[in-house]
Amino acid sequence: MPDLYAGAARRVINPPRGIRTFGFSSREGVVQAIESDLSATALVLSDGKAKVVIVASDTGWMDLPVMNGLRERVAEAVGTASSHVMINLNHTHSSPAMPEWFPDEPEQIALQARYQDDLCGWIEEAAREADERKVPARIGAGRGECGIGVYRRETDPDGEVFLGEVPGHSTDPDVGVLRVDNLDGRPIATVFSYGCHPVTIGPRSMVASPDFPGAARTLVENAIGGLSLFLQGCGGNIMPRGGLIMEADCRDEKDRIGSTLGAEVVKTAAAIHTHRKRGERRRMGSLSRISVWPWEPVTGATCTVLAAADESLSLGFIDLPPHSDALAIRAECHQARDTVASRGGEVWEFLVTTRFADWSDRLVAAVEAGGASIDVVVQAIRINDIVLAANSTETFFETGLAIKAGSPFLHTLALGYTNGCVCYLPRAEDFPAGGWDIRKRWYGVPDLLFQAYSMPTAIHPDSERRVVDRTLALIERLR
Repeated sequence: MPDLYAGAARRVINPPRGIRTFGFSSREGVVQAIESDLSATALVLSDGKAKVVIVASDTGWMDLPVMNGLRERVAEAVGTASSHVMINLNHTHSSPAMPEWFPDEPEQIALQARYQDDLCGWIEEAAREADERKVPARIGAGRGECGIGVYRRETDPDGEVFLGEVPGHSTDPDVGVLRVDNLDGRPIATVFSYGCHPVTIGPRSMVASPDFPGAARTLVENAIGGLSLFLQGCGGNIMPRGGLIMEADCRDEKDRIGSTLGAEVVKTAAAIHTHRKRGERRRMGSLSRISVWPWEPVTGATCTVLAAADESLSLGFIDLPPHSDALAIRAECHQARDTVASRGGEVWEFLVTTRFADWSDRLVAAVEAGGASIDVVVQAIRINDIVLAANSTETFFETGLAIKAGSPFLHTLALGYTNGCVCYLPRAEDFPAGGWDIRKRWYGVPDLLFQAYSMPTAIHPDSERRVVDRTLALIERLR
């Protein structure tokens, strides 16, 4: 059997002051300070033949074509295939916007483009260094539970969905934990996953921040050692307990939420023994009836399987409106933006109307082209009896549960926000009961607002099922 080798490395990815952040259309300013360091951490695993790279980045969003190019770049740097490179975005809403995200002012687009170039370079550097630092290793897995997440799709008395809190609603409390140690049991990296929007740093805070995942990482690293990687799970419909923090200084709640998650990771990781196991029961002595289970060293192969696969899946949209309706919508959206600009409206008004104007352009283009589709990347990485199953959408927690339930492996981490983030992925039953109205502004909850991703209209209701089916097919292929 081959042996496992592992290495980890990190780069700080702080943005320049003055850059716009990715999240919150109601945030009226740009980055004025760094709340705590944003980082990208790479873990490289190899069995001497295959090699996988797992990157955790404090980034809110990246365009799929850009991410495809970055994965190829990282793969070339470490000598593997791009299908073996997984880049997970923690989705913090206090990270920099990217130039493809929003039709911004030229100075902002230039600033964002420079930052994105730097970010890609830092991620490549981290992967290359992690590859160079590989040592013989073992990996173990465990599962904890954490209650920081709350279901956010609240319904008003008229049946309208809005962004709120439903404390009694089910969620996925799972905290998936992987411990990667050297042969002496000393930590190289602790990988942990949980699904929840990182929005404790709210829209009135003009800082760049990794949000609660950064606070969780700090606690884990101080308690265990080595580096830690937070992988965003399936948190598309999950908010942190307490919701958006509307203070200018949100550090208290950010640290409390992060510490709660980090403490569960520490508890779970401390119970994972990679280098030793309990031996057979023995008596302490001939005159004593006290029995013990002495620790014995773990022996044998450290890697039974190391493999990865990915696939691009094309998702369709629901029916587009007639051309005349699309033109009328575009005229309305452009007029709304121009009106706000001419009267000097609030910043948030300009941002929202500009987003809708951009969406209306794409709507008309899709109608004139006779249709449109959107690509989603699904990926699975297997290490021994562990599988990381990921896709490039804002995935709901129920989808993560379905993937884990359908996986034949003992330990399955289900991830969204990976290798890009192209749209929300609601299930068929999450769609409005009365059907989509393209003229309705679903301001209340972002996953109903397809305009947030400038998609021409909503994705087809069967999209989530197709993503689950393809993900499970990839997992089956790795079995």
